[in-house]
Order: sequence, then C-alpha cells, then structure tokens
Amino acid sequence: MSEAPRPHRDVATLEREVAERDALIAALQLQNATLEGQVATLDGQIAALQSALVNHATEIELLKRRLFGPRSERGGTSELQLLLGDMLAQQAALQKQLDEALAKKREGEDGVPPPAAPPPATRPTPKGRRDLSVSSLPTIIVNLTDPELAKKGKLIDYDESRQLFYEPGGFKVLVKRLAKYEIEVGGKTTVLGVQAPKTLFRRSLLHTSVLAWLAVHKFALGVPCYRLEQHLESQGERLDRGTMCRNLEEVGSVLGATIVHAMMRDAIEHCGVLSTDATGAAIQPGPREGGPKRACKKGHFFTIVADCDSVLFAYTEKHTQDAVAKLFHGYRGFLQCDASSVYDILDRGPPEDTDGGVVLVGCWAHLRRYFFEAAICKYAVGVQGLIRLRAIYAADNALAKLPPVDRKQARETRVVPLVDAFFEWVQGAARATQGRNLATKALGYAINQEQELRRVFLDGRIPLDNTRSERALRKIVVGRKNWMFYGSDLHADAAAAIFSIIATCRLHGLDPWKYLDEVLRVLPYWPKERHLELAPKFWAATRARLDAVELMAPVGVVTVPPVTSA
Repeated sequence: MSEAPRPHRDVATLEREVAERDALIAALQLQNATLEGQVATLDGQIAALQSALVNHATEIELLKRRLFGPRSERGGTSELQLLLGDMLAQQAALQKQLDEALAKKREGEDGVPPPAAPPPATRPTPKGRRDLSVSSLPTIIVNLTDPELAKKGKLIDYDESRQLFYEPGGFKVLVKRLAKYEIEVGGKTTVLGVQAPKTLFRRSLLHTSVLAWLAVHKFALGVPCYRLEQHLESQGERLDRGTMCRNLEEVGSVLGATIVHAMMRDAIEHCGVLSTDATGAAIQPGPREGGPKRACKKGHFFTIVADCDSVLFAYTEKHTQDAVAKLFHGYRGFLQCDASSVYDILDRGPPEDTDGGVVLVGCWAHLRRYFFEAAICKYAVGVQGLIRLRAIYAADNALAKLPPVDRKQARETRVVPLVDAFFEWVQGAARATQGRNLATKALGYAINQEQELRRVFLDGRIPLDNTRSERALRKIVVGRKNWMFYGSDLHADAAAAIFSIIATCRLHGLDPWKYLDEVLRVLPYWPKERHLELAPKFWAATRARLDAVELMAPVGVVTVPPVTSA
C-alpha cells in the first residue's frame, strides 16, 4: 500500500510555527531562570535559618552552663572533657524521675500535710538612741584622769558615757569616765574636767572596734545588715540596721577622703602597671514626691590592682569614657584591661593627654574565654585554640618567679615563639571557618586584639592576664547577691573605700578588723599630709613607731611620731 500524500504547507506557515516555537522556548527559559532564582533565594534563607538555629542552640548551651555549672572556665579542665558533656544527661533525667516518685510515695505514706510557715517577723520600730546602761552585756570601765589637775585639786566626780565595744570573744559595754576636779583659782573654786580624747564620730554609740567588726562582716564576708542585726540580738544587744548603715557610710566616707585617696594618688603617680576591670551594681534612687517608687538605677564599681601595693575600688555612676578618663587622670604606664571601648580614650585620646602616657595591654584570659565557650558548643576550633593557649600559659608560668628584667628576656625566647605560632594558626583558621558563630567570634577577637595581647611581653612585670582584678571584683558580686542594692551613690562610694581597705589588708597579710580598729582611733590625730603612712602597705612600719600602751588602750590620746628621714 502506498502512503497518503502529506498536505502541502507554504513557507509562511512554517516560519510562523518556528517563531511560535522559539517564543515558547524563550518563555520556558525565562520561567526556568525565575525558578532557579527562587530556589537560590530559598537556599539562602534555609542556610540563614540553619545558621540562626545553630547560634540559638549554642546560646542555650551557654545559658544552661551558666545556670547549672560554674560561671567561669576552669584552667585545669582538659579540652577533651568539654566534648563529653551530654553523656550522662539520660542518667540524670532517670535519677530525677526516681527522686520525684520516691518523694510522692513518702508523702502518701505519711498523710500529714506540711506545717504552716510561721508569719514573717516584723521589724521593730526604732525608739531613739539605745540606753546601754540597761544592757546585760559585760562592762569595761576606763577612767581617764589628769595627773596635773590631780595635783592642783581633788577628784570629785566622773562624767560617764557608754559605747558598744567588741573584742574577740564577744560584745561588751565600754564605760568611759572623764574625771572632774575641784580646783581653786584666784581665790574662787571651780570645776575642771579631763578633756575627752579626739574621735572621728562625736557622740557615737559604737566604738571603733564595733565599726571595724561591722565593716569586715559586711564587706569582707558579704553579710547584710539585717543578718548582723539578728546576730547582735542573739548576743544580747539590739542594734538597728539603719544605725549600722549610717555608721558604715560615715566610716567609708572618712576612709575614702583620707587613706584611700592617698593610696589612689600614690598608685596613679608611682605604679608602672595597673590592672582594672568593672562590674555593675544596683543603686537605690532617692525619694520622690508622690507617684510610684522608682526602680533602682545601675552604677559601676571599678577595681584597680596597683602592682603589689594595693587593691583599690572606685564607684562611678556611669561606665563611660569620661568616667575612665577622670579615674585614671595623670597616670603614665601600662593599664591591663579588657577590650571595652571605654578605655580607648586613654590610648587614643587627645595628644596632650596621652603623650608618653597610658599603654593599653590585653588580657589572655578574656581570649581564652571565647575559645572555651566555642569548645563547650563542640566547635573543633575552640578545642584547638585551648590546647595552644594552654601551652602558652604553661611556658609563661614557668617564668613567674624570675625578676622582671630576666622574665622579659626569657619570654622572648620561650613564650613569644608560641604566641607567633598561635596567631599564624588563627589567621589560617579564620580563612577556613565560615559563618557567624562562637568559633568565628573567638578567632575574630584574637585578630582584633593581637596588638594589645602582644603588649604583655613589653615588660616583665605585666602578668599574662587580668584575672587578679577579676578576682578582686568577686567581693562586689557577692555583695550584689546578698544585699541586692546600695542605698545611694554616697553609700556606694563609701562602700568602695571600705572594699579597698579590706582587700589591701589581705594583700599584705593584715587582719582587717584589727587594722580598722586601730587606724580609726589613730586617724583623728594624724596630719593630713601623712595619710599614706596609714595605708596597709606601710602600716606595719608606722605601727612599730607608735606608743604600744596608747595603742592597746580602748580609749585615749595617741601620740603622732615624727616623720622618718628618707
């Protein structure tokens, strides 16, 4: 059979069909390009969401650690231990279920509801100055007489005053008796009394020993005043917490304006290396006429560790460059701090303020902290960085006991090569690590702070990290947890002065209570231009020059020794 003949199509029809087919192909190609663009956009969105998910997971991991684990990294922890954190999670969950079931079973067996909580104790209303004459505490009587007046007349009576007194073993009542003499002058009889010894706080209910006891228990041990009030009541004496706060504020203000001020000026003018850090604190606002109570504002405590001389604290209302510039005004030397921008004004400020002045030094502990957080969240970069930093710390710790000049030379040969290798590794790891996560954050901090971190090796006196100032701030943090806020800016400033005295006493191995008791008695007699002699660093030498009998007496005149020759 023969095939049917194909219909004849002219050239115009064929050209039209070709054009339609080409148009259809072009439309399909355009649609395909649009779909590919949409796919690429969705891929980018998916990648961004996955990155955000990873970042949120790492943040949750860090928050869980800060809630249930130690708040700071441990230098003795093996890096590989950080990768094993989830192995016992299931066992811990089972143990929790077992404990809950056991508690429910015991509650069902007993069938006795728990006893009702006692009503909260109400604070007694203050009723004016305490009358220590009716106190049941033991009594110490001190008679203050005048031999010269005794020769001219006869003793007729005593003027008595009482103070709460403390000595190791308990509280007592100190009865201070000022003798009165009947003397004949110009044919007339008159009465003259012994002049009372000088004191910082006139008509104070509390002896310097009690003021020292309050300062040490609150600012060294972190005990709030309401607990001290309970403790004193258990000892047989009632002392209102408001009285405690007022007296502590007075003590801190006096110490801050005298001894601590002299210590601060000495550190600014003579120390070559200062370490500093800061933390926040809640400050109670002042009273307001009408309306709701205002929330606490945030203040800031700076700590300044001055070589091996003193540990100083300073309160500022704001954590700003202006506050830092005022605090370190006139300082010329190395300042070791974190990477906060508030310190930049000291290093990059106006030329007239910084020529030959402050040199900012980085902290290797802050760098290690970033790699530690990355290692917690299972980033290999974090573990590798910790291993390299551990080697740097080990090499530097072996040189810690060398004199500064020898230590600087030994660092050049033993530690600096490790540092060079570390930063070379950081550069390579940064190029190979993509995204925004804890690993890139640690690497970025190392790159941005390389210059400041290398300045540690410019002087043998500079430690590898700034942890000594961070350790000093722990007392501020303990207080922030225990008494929650400071009553005012003035109270916070006074607290900073007491913190400074207590921390420096511990630095030099002094008993803070004994030091404060003696210094508060000596200070009224001491010349203003010689306050530095009363600082804890020089107190042992100054105390040796004082009259031991006068110093041991609970009340009396203190003789100021002459200035020693240089």
